[in-house]
Amino acid sequence: MAINSHGSMKRSYMIKGFLFLLPASLVYLFFAVIPFFDNLILSFQDWNGFTARVFSGLENYTNAFSDANFLLAIKNSVYLGVFSSIVSVVVGVLLAWLLLYVGRRSGGIFRTILFSPSMIPAVITALIFSFVYEPEIGILNHLLQLLHLENLQAAWLTNKSTVLNSILFVSAWKQVGLTMVLCFAGMQAISTSLLESARLEGAGDWTIFRKIILPLIMSFVQLSAIFALMAGLKIYDTVLALTNGGPGKFSVVMPMWIMQNAFSFNQYGYGAAMSVIFVLIVLAGMLVTKRLIKGESYEL
Repeated sequence: MAINSHGSMKRSYMIKGFLFLLPASLVYLFFAVIPFFDNLILSFQDWNGFTARVFSGLENYTNAFSDANFLLAIKNSVYLGVFSSIVSVVVGVLLAWLLLYVGRRSGGIFRTILFSPSMIPAVITALIFSFVYEPEIGILNHLLQLLHLENLQAAWLTNKSTVLNSILFVSAWKQVGLTMVLCFAGMQAISTSLLESARLEGAGDWTIFRKIILPLIMSFVQLSAIFALMAGLKIYDTVLALTNGGPGKFSVVMPMWIMQNAFSFNQYGYGAAMSVIFVLIVLAGMLVTKRLIKGESYEL
């Protein structure tokens, strides 16, 4: 009798759980799953948004890989994603490590300040840096002038040799705070007795960081790297507000070129095909990141 009562209680909890999950599942189904598969079907069709859809096979995909602007957009997005994630993860981990040696109250203030760029909307961030990079009255060129480094001054956002790295810095600056918070949380979970015993054995701070702290937070580093890579690959509004893909098409990125073809040129099938390629590139980047940065579990 007790077994039957336990089984009915378990079924009751399962039913209640499914009922609670049902609204969120329906929202996810209608606004994510169904649109994704509809977009996948659309990528094999020709549609201008007004007439009937016409099946075109792999034509959209072949056109995408023969489109010089789309190939440039892939190159730019991958460059921004890879290098902005490297910079933000390295700087974020080092900042989290340094904050371990700061008092609790002042450490909270510093963490809030360092995390604040992650909370600023991307368009606002772009507007801030448009004043920083302004060639005539911008802060960066003015600072270089004060340091007597006039030869390093440039029109940062209109020079094809500096525009991508300027955007990269903005993307990395925005992601550093999230990496710092995640890795700091992982570092706080490390037993202080483990660190103290290492110091008693004569290990210095840098050795403790390399040999103990860093291996123990690799799962947090992996998660931070994936977030930073995805943000760099999917960057859109920052580029739109800073350069609008210029000068020329030198800073065009995948989301921007997809949006232009779909909603400006009414090539929805072509845009859908490029978005499928974009999704595959993001998934490949995530898998490669997980393979390169091994996040292991430890008993802390």
